[in-house]
Amino acid sequence: AAAARPHVTQDSSKGGQITITGTQHTATVIGPIHGLGDTNMGWADVAGHLHGGMPHVRFVLPNAPISRVTLNGGMSMPSWYDITSLTDDRANQKCAGIQQSHHAITALIKEEVAAGIPLDRIVVAGFSQGGAMSLFSGLQYPGKLAGVLVMSGYLAAEDQFSLSTQNANTPVGHFHGKADPTVRIEWARQTAERLRALGHTDYTLYEYEDLGHSATMEEIADVQVWLESHLPYLEK
Repeated sequence: AAAARPHVTQDSSKGGQITITGTQHTATVIGPIHGLGDTNMGWADVAGHLHGGMPHVRFVLPNAPISRVTLNGGMSMPSWYDITSLTDDRANQKCAGIQQSHHAITALIKEEVAAGIPLDRIVVAGFSQGGAMSLFSGLQYPGKLAGVLVMSGYLAAEDQFSLSTQNANTPVGHFHGKADPTVRIEWARQTAERLRALGHTDYTLYEYEDLGHSATMEEIADVQVWLESHLPYLEK
């Protein structure tokens, strides 16, 4: 029999947050959390595609607040935190607003736990600035998650980041293009090194030869395999 169509909602009271849920909900992905200047609509199709292969997984896609971004001349746009430059050491920018976004993502995790989903059945995932938030929030959470997934992201605001002991060995899958001009592959490699130096023991960086600052179906297929391995189907 064909799988039941997922239940898709968009909640205006939560800034347009999108939720994709099937009938056998036993696990949750917070994300993919979108990047700078985008909205959750930019990742709704990918989430729907992933859900089609994992109907037991709920996808919760939040929207960033609208705020001024120094990098773009102070223009207001969806942003999880302020970015001042693409050339400086990005791990040490002040990232104004990151704490508020961190609290918002932490609240989404807590909502899933309150709904009956165990922490070890929750992954936080994101792309670019959203990938930075998945690392920043997922690895600071005071309880062990199933995993953290990053696409074309990096560790932001390192001086404000403290690796939780519970997530020191939480699997991190980091998928990144070697041709990325926006979040350079060197920053991805430095992120892996910095987190290992802080005591993280399960960080895997997957590099794609000709991929820029975007996602391809090859990468999304690999993401799905990674998610399925960390959020396998459970018989109810």
